[in-house]
Amino acid sequence: MDAYEQNYILMRRLFGDLKHLKSGDECPWNANITSKIIAKSKFTLDVQFTDQLVVGNKNRPLKLKVRVYHDARTAELLDPVHRNQCLQELTSKCTEQQFKRNRLLKNWLIKQVNILSGGYNLSMPE
Repeated sequence: MDAYEQNYILMRRLFGDLKHLKSGDECPWNANITSKIIAKSKFTLDVQFTDQLVVGNKNRPLKLKVRVYHDARTAELLDPVHRNQCLQELTSKCTEQQFKRNRLLKNWLIKQVNILSGGYNLSMPE
């Protein structure tokens, strides 16, 4: 099972049935993490996560944009800055960067599932 499929499973554990979510829905889990459905179509769902505990560049909270593909049952972390540029570069470099992003997403989602389940440690195969 690859990271994309594992990310989809983790998203389902966090949200339940993803197809019932609507654009604009907000799903706050706790004071530090919020999620908002920013776009929905027949085949995809875009979710923006904001994690106040993780501070990124410029001392801003970490924001993750995740696209869920309902038909393929996969989810990936999008790179909004370099998405079009990556299509023009070497495929192997882009694939490697995408793999790293999706491992980061998988680890972050596992942490969120563990927190919401009251400390039960979920692990996914590598």
